[in-house]
Formats: sequence, C-alpha cells, structure tokens
Amino acid sequence: MDLSRETKGFLKGILVFSVLGLVIGFFVVPSTIDTRSYFQIIRFDIPFFNLPANISYAIGVAVGAIMAAIKCLLLERAVNKALKMENKQRASLYMRAGYMPRFLLTGLALFASVFFLGFFGIIGAIIGTMSLTLSAYIVGVFERKSSKRSAEEISKILESKSERKEE
Repeated sequence: MDLSRETKGFLKGILVFSVLGLVIGFFVVPSTIDTRSYFQIIRFDIPFFNLPANISYAIGVAVGAIMAAIKCLLLERAVNKALKMENKQRASLYMRAGYMPRFLLTGLALFASVFFLGFFGIIGAIIGTMSLTLSAYIVGVFERKSSKRSAEEISKILESKSERKEE
C-alpha cells in the first residue's frame, strides 16, 4: 500500500501521542484502586475483566490508537478513490457514505472499552482516539511551515536567476 506523506505523518503522530499518553497515564492512574468503589456515581463501570486500573488504561489507549490508525487508513483510501471519480456529486456522496463506518468504528472502540475495561479503559480509549486529531494539527503546522519555507526558497531561486539575466 502506497501511503501519502501526510498519512505517514498522521500515523507517526498517532504513535507518538499514544505512547506519550500511555507513559503519562501509566504513572498517573493508580494501579491498586478498585474502580467500582472509587467511582460510585458511574453505574456503567462494571468491567468484564477485573484488571488493575493502569493496565485497563493502557489497553484502552492501545485500542483507541489502533482505531485511530484504521480510521486514518480508511480515510486515505476513500479520498484517493473519490479523487479518481469523474463525477463530483458521486465523489461527494461516496465521501459522505464513508464517514459512517469510521464513526461506527470509533463508537465500537469506546463501547468495547466501557464494557470490557471499565472507567479508566474508556479514558485511555478516548486519549488513543484523540491522537488522530492531535497528529492532524501537528502535521498541519509542519506542512504550513515547510510550504512557507519552500515558497521562500523558490522566490530566492527566481530572484537569483533574474539577477543573473540582468548581468
């Protein structure tokens, strides 16, 4: 599969932010707390597996990051296919229809985290899922800086060529 430069940047960003969230959360989330007695107000917190809170958090981050990467790859495939379509209305309809499966994947990951991992698992899954959004912002900033830099380089090259012609 031939991925674009932006998608590779998104995937790297997902990995970086997920590992960062995993490391920070692993030390912040307590390991010996029984989440059912800690969060009495949350009634849905009945995890299927009785894991320590920091382990369920780590699994949640991994599930969220995997879903974010899958959504990124699905989005690239949909955009490439839509760009190849000749009819703009059909391409727009195709992109709108492709939104729902990606949305459902996110919901499935969050639901599975609630059901199997509990409160800290869903917090980790939300952080892993949000890594796609964070990496999109970071890639956008770097793209803007590199395009500005390349525009400046091009203008310098053109100026030097015009000075040579004048001489």
